[in-house]
Amino acid sequence: MNTPTGFKERLGAELAILEKARAERAAEEPSQHGTEAAARKILRRTGARRGIAFAGLTAALATTFVAASGGPGAQSGPVRAVTVAQVLDAAALGAAKGSGREPGPRQWVYTKTVVCESTCGPRTSWARYDGAQGASVGKAPESQGRTAVLVSENIAFLRLGKVGEDPQKTWRVLSQLPTEPGELLARVSKDPFFAAGYSPNTRPDPGPNKMHDFGDELPEAATPGARFARILYILRVAPNIPPEINAALYRALALIPGAELVDTLMKDAAGRPSLTISFAFHDRNNTVEYLYLNPETYAYRGLRRESHGPGGYTESYARTATGIVDHPGQVPGGPVPDPSDIVMIEPPIVHTRPVGP
Repeated sequence: MNTPTGFKERLGAELAILEKARAERAAEEPSQHGTEAAARKILRRTGARRGIAFAGLTAALATTFVAASGGPGAQSGPVRAVTVAQVLDAAALGAAKGSGREPGPRQWVYTKTVVCESTCGPRTSWARYDGAQGASVGKAPESQGRTAVLVSENIAFLRLGKVGEDPQKTWRVLSQLPTEPGELLARVSKDPFFAAGYSPNTRPDPGPNKMHDFGDELPEAATPGARFARILYILRVAPNIPPEINAALYRALALIPGAELVDTLMKDAAGRPSLTISFAFHDRNNTVEYLYLNPETYAYRGLRRESHGPGGYTESYARTATGIVDHPGQVPGGPVPDPSDIVMIEPPIVHTRPVGP
């Protein structure tokens, strides 16, 4: 049944299964101090149905965007049978299935990206999990002009206690957030730890042995646009996120009014057709921000920001690979790099500008 009406009925049935499973899980979920046996009982009861519902929703949403983009079985016009909330809920279900394994302090977070600003180009980087060192591929005087894995100490005066700067601290601060989407959105909106770029109101780092203190000092993301941009910034720069918090971030996005589902697949910075959610800021620069998701798994792919005012710009970011490795220069599943290919360099001078509230 390929009519818009038939599609809506099929999608409605799949979503009903999904919502019923989520309701049962919420009603029966044990407290933090519940027993392992009780948790296993809930998983047995809801796991199969949630898997079927997620798979069905995936197929239904894929059908929607094939029709909208003129692929096989295309209708005469786009089928708007899903909402931003439904897409983000599917993304949350996928995010919740992450491993949840925290790396060791001397392991490295490997990330491969494509960044488009004035030009587009691939970037490969490694960040040591304790935040002490970073690495990238390139040439430097210390490597005598040859391409090598360039490792440097982090620059102390640039470490301002912001999300993403120290992978280990970022994980620990994120793990303190509530999993209820509304509460998470309120915390993230108020705490300057999650703001992009430098702020003179940022409190000093409380130190490695103290828990992060969620404050209500400025800068605060007070508008829907600022809140949307702040969550997208977390998804971009946090190298790894606890699965339950990752899921809550997507559900918090669904609470922000103004987001829209783009009718057709858009290409991200890596050229991959992606499911896209947009947010128009309606500011004097006519800024629009886009979130890119994998159209089959709903996993995060990247973002794009367009500013159409005076001095306007467009920047786009795509994450194409990530993982945890034991050495700089290593890729997941790959061999240990030859020591001659690892070169210690002086920390570079970095000039940054905020990319989001």
